[in-house]
This record gives sequence, C-alpha cells and structure tokens, in this order.
Amino acid sequence: MPTLEFLPSIRDSEAITCHRCNLRQYPKNSCVRCHCKLGIEYVTFEIGVPLDPRSENYHKQLARWIGELLLSLRNRRGVCQSQLAKMAAGIDRSYLSKAESGLALLPLSKLLPLIQSLGLTAVILRFEESRPPRRSTSRRRG
Repeated sequence: MPTLEFLPSIRDSEAITCHRCNLRQYPKNSCVRCHCKLGIEYVTFEIGVPLDPRSENYHKQLARWIGELLLSLRNRRGVCQSQLAKMAAGIDRSYLSKAESGLALLPLSKLLPLIQSLGLTAVILRFEESRPPRRSTSRRRG
C-alpha cells in the first residue's frame, strides 16, 4: 500500500511566482517579499512494491491506491463527493464513491478532471535508476 505524505516543497530547484507581487522564487510557505501565503503543497505517493501487470490483483491494487489518493485529497479540501462530482462535470457521485473505495478503476479521462477540480496542477514522476546486481570481479580458485 503506498503512503501519502503532504510536503511544502519537493525540490529546491523549482521556482514559482507569487500571485500577489509576481516575485519568482523557490517554494516556501510564504513569499519572501510580500509574505503572503503561496498556497502550494505537494503530495508524495510512494509506490513501494512494484506492481506486476500480469497479476490478477493488479487492477484491484491500483484502484485501491488511486481511491485512497482521491479520498485523501478530497478530505483535505473539505469537499463532499457530490460537490466534487459537480465540479468535475461528467462523473456520477456513486461512481466517485466506488472509485474512492477502490471498487472502480477510473480511466484518465475521468481521473484528470477530478484531480484538477481538487487543485492538482502538475504531476511530477520521479524515476530512480535501476542498477543491475553487482558481479564479483574476483574468481575463486579451487
């Protein structure tokens, strides 16, 4: 099961612009010039154990992970399911309920309007270099 963690920033190299004074700066909780709240948060969605698309549990596990993310974001915004369904236009509240409980896997055409309605503006994917296992360079002599 992935873990969700809300962070004020995920990297120091990303520059954002203050909506009030237009100062371009590295993300912090408030603007360094006018001290207004920047209103930016990041959520990490740690995948953990790799999913095997050939597994019969693949779709169920993916639906459960995405459902948890949706539920967490919706609760954080203080929006009920019917409000979110109206904001996203084109999704039924009962379908949203099934998605949040992990019983339905939403297609991207439904998922993107939902998460945009919850204030998500970008998705950053982090890839880690996979390294092959080290081979011993010394050979045993027998």
